[in-house]
Amino acid sequence: MRFADYLAELIDFGARDANGNIVVDKGLAASAKARLDVEEIALFSTIDLIASTAATCEWRTYQDGKRCRTEDWYRFNVEPNQNTSAVAFKRMLFARLLRFNEALVFQRPDGYYLADSFTREPFAFRQNIYRSITCNNLTMGRSMQEEEVFYFHLANQDAARLLHGLHGLYAEAMAEAMDKYKHSGGRSGILKISTQARQSKNFEEDVGRLMQQRFRQFFESKNAVLPLFDGYDYTPQDGPAAQKASGEVADMESIMRQAQDRSCNAYHVPPALLRGDVTNQNDAVRSLLTFAVRPTLLTVQNEINRKLYGRETLRGWGIRIDTTKIRTVDVFEIAEKADKLIQDSIYNTNELREKVGEDPISAPWANEYSRTKNMEAVNPRKGGESE
Repeated sequence: MRFADYLAELIDFGARDANGNIVVDKGLAASAKARLDVEEIALFSTIDLIASTAATCEWRTYQDGKRCRTEDWYRFNVEPNQNTSAVAFKRMLFARLLRFNEALVFQRPDGYYLADSFTREPFAFRQNIYRSITCNNLTMGRSMQEEEVFYFHLANQDAARLLHGLHGLYAEAMAEAMDKYKHSGGRSGILKISTQARQSKNFEEDVGRLMQQRFRQFFESKNAVLPLFDGYDYTPQDGPAAQKASGEVADMESIMRQAQDRSCNAYHVPPALLRGDVTNQNDAVRSLLTFAVRPTLLTVQNEINRKLYGRETLRGWGIRIDTTKIRTVDVFEIAEKADKLIQDSIYNTNELREKVGEDPISAPWANEYSRTKNMEAVNPRKGGESE
């Protein structure tokens, strides 16, 4: 299944009314029941959070240990191929890798392409073979060997398949909660029909018209008047049964929350980030980068380095995926700490400007490293007691 189709089916929940609400007929029926899958929504939200975060990283290229902007840098950060931008390409790559536990990228003269589907034939002592590679509904006419592709795999961490084992339970629970919520807000009443009215010649037609048309319009209208025939007496039933029960709403929220928590735990994502909680957000973001984003990035980085550069990585050639720009930096927040980074030779001025999103300056001193005297090496022959 193509990941784009997976997203399309997930986002299109089915028919909606004029207010944009999902049309639910007889509980959860037809396409609404099939597509309103809380586990899928939680899974998609978690994967999208990781993929969107990872896609913002810069893929730096190095030659002989020096950072430089080569043709590979352009492909990885600007335009992988003629039809895709780098951010969209990387986002789909990470999303597919996390969702299906594997992803395949192959190279053509005009750039890199992400496979929608493929079959893999593994071998023990010779190169694996990849067949039936499709990209944008086009199937490649030949098979490819291991050295011709980038194959990314998350080492037996098929979290999505494990979560799918529980999706039926959440779907059934949500269907029941939605059905209870729908019926808890329904209006009810008692219709008394006199003996004289039942003896009317057109009694069956009158009752059918009253129940199917007049009562239906009366209940569906915000403001309405219900005309009744002689011999019919309708009494509405007010009370707790006629009120929207908050318990059903709480049940649905609890089911959604449990599905989110389970999905976050499987992918090592702090649930607070998925729900938008701002408490301890710095710790949550740090946990996201450490346990969810970084391992995925290292999987991609290692595969590209071993296939694209090989043993040249021993001489300082390769790519490094920079995660330091993921978080937005408030210059006023780090103002007191910035000079310490320069004084300890951790960054020079231009490197620090790059971290906070500013352009470098052309002055030569901006690329020099400096440190305070108390950081200099100790000379035992200077100062202290004389020999």
